[in-house]
Amino acid sequence: MYRRSTVIIIWLLLLAGAAYLFVFEPGKTGFFPACPFRLLTGFTCPGCGTTRALHQILHGDFAAAFVLNPVLVLAIPFLVFALLRYSVIVMRGGVPRPNALPAPFIYVIFAVIVSFWIFRNTPFYPFVS
Repeated sequence: MYRRSTVIIIWLLLLAGAAYLFVFEPGKTGFFPACPFRLLTGFTCPGCGTTRALHQILHGDFAAAFVLNPVLVLAIPFLVFALLRYSVIVMRGGVPRPNALPAPFIYVIFAVIVSFWIFRNTPFYPFVS
């Protein structure tokens, strides 16, 4: 029962967040905190642009979202699949496995994110702001 309640709460929070993000544009209206890493260093982190990219996705502009944060746009199908899979297993009364992703894949994902973090702070195309 605890897992089912958690899944329902997660989906309700995602829907509420999506509704808020659909209505309010980050950087122009609404309350969206600034990136602490960027405030402290002046560099962008791997998550910079995520909120604006999600706003663009909710409005159907995937090209603009990709410009803002390409790693997020590429990761969304996998994240949605994982959440849907988890939700279906839990709602059917099953117990999900703690980690279904082999370690080498986790290392590759980590390397991609760190590489993206480094290269998006270089003055080379396509990372020039």
